[in-house]
Amino acid sequence: MKISVYGAGYVGLVQASGLAHLGHDVVCAELSASRLAALAQGKTPFYEPGIDELLAKGIADGRLRFTSNPAEAAVHGEVQFLAVGTPPLPDGSSDLSYLLAAADTIAQHAPADSLIVTKSTVPVGSGKKLAARLLESAARAGRTATFRVASNPEFLAEGRALPDFMEPQRTVFGVSDAKSEAQLRQVYLPLNLGDDRTLVMSVESAELAKYAANAMLAVRISVMNELANLADATGARIDSVREAMALDPRIGQKFLNSGCGYGGSCFPKDVTSLVKQGEAVGSIMRIANAAAEINVVQRGLLAERLIATFAADGRTPADGVVALWGLAFKPDTDDVREAPAIVMAEKLLQAGFTVRAYDPQAATTGSAELAKYARFSTVPSAMAAVEEADALLIATEWREFFAIDPTVVANALRSPNVFDGRSVFSPEAARLAGLRYEAFGRAF
Repeated sequence: MKISVYGAGYVGLVQASGLAHLGHDVVCAELSASRLAALAQGKTPFYEPGIDELLAKGIADGRLRFTSNPAEAAVHGEVQFLAVGTPPLPDGSSDLSYLLAAADTIAQHAPADSLIVTKSTVPVGSGKKLAARLLESAARAGRTATFRVASNPEFLAEGRALPDFMEPQRTVFGVSDAKSEAQLRQVYLPLNLGDDRTLVMSVESAELAKYAANAMLAVRISVMNELANLADATGARIDSVREAMALDPRIGQKFLNSGCGYGGSCFPKDVTSLVKQGEAVGSIMRIANAAAEINVVQRGLLAERLIATFAADGRTPADGVVALWGLAFKPDTDDVREAPAIVMAEKLLQAGFTVRAYDPQAATTGSAELAKYARFSTVPSAMAAVEEADALLIATEWREFFAIDPTVVANALRSPNVFDGRSVFSPEAARLAGLRYEAFGRAF
């Protein structure tokens, strides 16, 4: 099947490479010259396990090619996936300008009766806006062509995007006619999707489904963080509380870890967008809004504790070196968008500390975010960051950090302070090593 994809960002590149791997003939349109230059060399513009190999195979097999001309993609596809960015506007609502610009190109050049599928996360009602824009743009171009619009939201977790694409937990088709459903099933036919995990619904329901999933997960994270903060204030231990909660089948085990908050390209903007969508129609999303507000505070708390500890010891930040483990918002990615590590680093740098960071994948992206701070630097290993530092702040739970002995860390630090935002160390082991250990809700 001939398929077009608009946007070679995280979602678009996984979609394009994945569909080429399934045997489709894919053209992917991308406007960023630097991104296209990297792709021409077979390099992805971000880190995601396995994507480089999939990209290279698609190009080598002749099933995947890239273009800077969206019209070329529009002419190609009988099914066209929109995976362009929908960044937040200043008020928190979603910017659909890239989506609508792609619609203009499609309306002028795409084959009549093409299926236009939103893969981007878009507010509820965007499908109707897209359909209207396609009609208007086609009319302006003097065409009588009509197009069908569907929604096929992505549920990719960064760090495991390829398994999520190849073996999805669920696939959602938001359609308004049988032909569109049949075409989407044909697109994904090689995956042998089971009917129990293939959900067919209205376009509006599919659009809301993505926001609903992210909002629910964000709420769980923020609730756990509030409980951890309460545990700190009362002497309870959040690890024990979590065990008791997880054994309740109504709650389960997932997303019950407390820490320094969530980040990334999805949760922060999607929760805020959902709140704005509710405001627009008079349905106030109080819980989602509270989750977002809690997260904003949570991301800075550990840095504030570190600053307060320095002050209590009678020391000035200008004399302090903080080792920062992790810059990415989560392991197995180099994505630092809305990352708690970046928020905390900025607080420390603005207070006057020197921050020395290590991240196995996000050194470049993290450095780009913090380049304006002369006191920020990255180093090539976790222990290089710790050597002669006055405190260690752990912001990302990379696997390699769990293998490091707290005693080795204690011997390397100049002052034995550890602020563990991801529960990497055991409190007992940390304190036996002589570390002054702080984490969320892990009193000992």
